[in-house]
Amino acid sequence: MESKYKQDWNHMYLILERPEFYEEDYQMKMMQENKIEGLLQVSGQGIDGNSQYNYEISGKVCMKSIYEKMSIEKRELEKFLQQFLKLLSQIENYLLNVNCILLEPEYIFYEEGNYYFCYLPIEEEKFCYRFHCLTEYFVSKINHKEQSAILLAYELHKATMEENYSLEKIIGQALATSENEIRTEQVIEEECEDDWIDFDEEEEKQENILGKRWRQWKEKIGKNRVGKWGEWENDS
Repeated sequence: MESKYKQDWNHMYLILERPEFYEEDYQMKMMQENKIEGLLQVSGQGIDGNSQYNYEISGKVCMKSIYEKMSIEKRELEKFLQQFLKLLSQIENYLLNVNCILLEPEYIFYEEGNYYFCYLPIEEEKFCYRFHCLTEYFVSKINHKEQSAILLAYELHKATMEENYSLEKIIGQALATSENEIRTEQVIEEECEDDWIDFDEEEEKQENILGKRWRQWKEKIGKNRVGKWGEWENDS
């Protein structure tokens, strides 16, 4: 698939071209007749026997460009996951195919707190594998000074190593775990205020727990992957 950018006097477009004869089916009509939250506006056409799809990206920046020189914070990852779950619900409501959502960082765009995705109405790789690759990107770009952020990214990545997983389930579990950690921290702070507990001691306990989980994660993630998706090679 070839990609390029095009700009006119008032708009910027991402253009994706595929070597298939263009045929407009119900998917394109569905997207053109409905404003689907989270999907970029798209138009299609046939050129010289190829299919060309034009995505309107004016004012938006792709995820790859955003995180070239900065890391992903936990709150931002949580926001992405929440919006992504909402998009999946929209996709189902409009009878579209989740396998057609492009999940490469260069095809995910951001503007004013919202994420936008390219929908390519030609099925590519399986959706579960695509999201698995995206979690690898999150692990590499997450803020490594924020242990709770690392654990959130790792839990997602670890869950996607199983084939045919339920995306809604693993995202829901990851967000729930993250929320529980926040509540635990809030409870500890409240107890420290009410009972004059030495907060430094309680905080140290929490850091020790997170540190242990983080060391376990690094030990596993440091191994080399071999074979098919999800398989790992032991160092010994």
